[in-house]
Amino acid sequence: MNKFIQQNKLAILRVVTIFIMVILCAVLVYFLLDKQDEKGADIGETQQWIGVGAVFLVGIAVVYSVVVKYFRSPEKKRRIYRNKYHDVFFKGTVIFAILLAIGGNLYGLLSYFEGGNPYRIVGLSITVIWLAVFMIYFVWSVYFYNINYGITDEEWEKIFRAKEMNEFGVTHDDPGLVEPLYNPYRSQTFGLPPGTVRGMIAFTLLIGGISLLISSYGLDYVSNAEVALRAKQFEFFETAFLMMIAFYFGDKSLKYLQKRWNGNQKPTEDNEEENSQKTSGNPLETKTTETFSFPTSDPMAIEDQAFLEEDEMFAENNKTADLTKPVTQLKNALNTTPTPPVTAIGSAYVQIMDNINAKLLIDEEIKEALVELKAEKEIELTLPIVKAVISVESSGRGHLKDGRAKILFEGHKFWYWLSKAGKKEEELAELQKEHPSIIYPKWTREYYGLGKEEYKRLELAKTIDEKAAVYSASWGLFQILGENLENNIKSRNYKDVAEFEAKQHEAEYYHFLDFLAFIQYKKLKGKALINYIAEGNEGGYDWASFAYGYNGRGYKVNKYDQKMEAAYLKFKKELG
Repeated sequence: MNKFIQQNKLAILRVVTIFIMVILCAVLVYFLLDKQDEKGADIGETQQWIGVGAVFLVGIAVVYSVVVKYFRSPEKKRRIYRNKYHDVFFKGTVIFAILLAIGGNLYGLLSYFEGGNPYRIVGLSITVIWLAVFMIYFVWSVYFYNINYGITDEEWEKIFRAKEMNEFGVTHDDPGLVEPLYNPYRSQTFGLPPGTVRGMIAFTLLIGGISLLISSYGLDYVSNAEVALRAKQFEFFETAFLMMIAFYFGDKSLKYLQKRWNGNQKPTEDNEEENSQKTSGNPLETKTTETFSFPTSDPMAIEDQAFLEEDEMFAENNKTADLTKPVTQLKNALNTTPTPPVTAIGSAYVQIMDNINAKLLIDEEIKEALVELKAEKEIELTLPIVKAVISVESSGRGHLKDGRAKILFEGHKFWYWLSKAGKKEEELAELQKEHPSIIYPKWTREYYGLGKEEYKRLELAKTIDEKAAVYSASWGLFQILGENLENNIKSRNYKDVAEFEAKQHEAEYYHFLDFLAFIQYKKLKGKALINYIAEGNEGGYDWASFAYGYNGRGYKVNKYDQKMEAAYLKFKKELG
């Protein structure tokens, strides 16, 4: 019990403080509402207890938020996909909706006990409950489609984990999911599927009308003004609901007619020839005054078409727009300013682009290294072979967005190298208790943070032993463990771990040179790995032996040998 209190004393302190504040506020509200009317009579305890209840509900909501924050499971704390909008969209909305429903129904119940009309109370309850349901559903749908692009948080978690694991060369289960690039309904109102907003409004009007009808039962109208007001309310809901129905089915009928009118039209040969003449040559020279047609009867169709054309442009790396597209023609017709050449801006900032891409490994650097390899070691590798290996064995890119090399820290390796440095089992066990995320005797993926989070583990490990820490991380494009400085990449002649780490941050070219050194030293069946893919085989490359030597027994499960062979055939065809 004492250990639990010590570990969570801040959370417990906050919860106790909130409870004390809630009690004080409840007492204050109770006495503030203890008033008398103008005639000196007590107003009653109903309002007092409603105020006290509201204070306690708010307090419970605040306590809940604190408990969720401090006592979430370790699995949730280590989640790769953390959507910062989730709590705002769901917890806040759900709490507010529950408070609204409880407060409204509580008010209705207290009013009933004080002699209120039961029908009116039922109508109020229906309205309040529907508002709570409407609010929760609307917020969920906006979050689901506009932020999550139509898939759940759990599915995003699987996608993120698969991507991160794949980048770091860690075996993972295929999530079977395709990452969406945008909201499929982004051109619709609030980014929701067609008809969703209209349906929600129609249901709200229907519920409002039903609530009004129920609340009218049992009422004695004592004046013509009350009768007129009630009739006007009914007329409003009836008219609004009928307008929604008419608008919905009217829109459907327009779409149906448009499909019938435009769906069977096929371009004639004359039109095809005329269109080909208009689009031939330089598209930037095409006139923007040519005629075009688009479905003016359906505004949503225009929006969908515009989004589709923009997606096509982005997919082609911002290539010149196809001026035959209807919405593009409309934009060009409205824009009288001549379009500047696409390359005008980029050509003025060549140096900036060069600096951004300076860390990337390019074909010229690979060719240069292969020429040196052949001259010095008489080992010949071809560019298609090397690019095939890189495409399968590399982690995608060798650096993070902040310029640092990608790393994956292995706590079991840190345990091993600390023991090599003289740490005894008792010392290692104590270190594990103090730093369980960076030191442990057996491999586990439990503590992988991936990305920038891995550097927190590395820096913490460096405070214990810098050399062992660098040795225990895999680095760069090929995720080669630092411990290979002892043997497999010893020929690279790094003077110490600091120089090795500095080169890893500098460029992918050094990652590639380390990789070449690695496959020249690492042996399988008494033969260096590089010899299984070198040109001495006269085209008879042994992909299975290379993959086994580089990846271990897991190569068969992940089909690394088949993937490399397929990649080689593709690059050989492309590069000639």
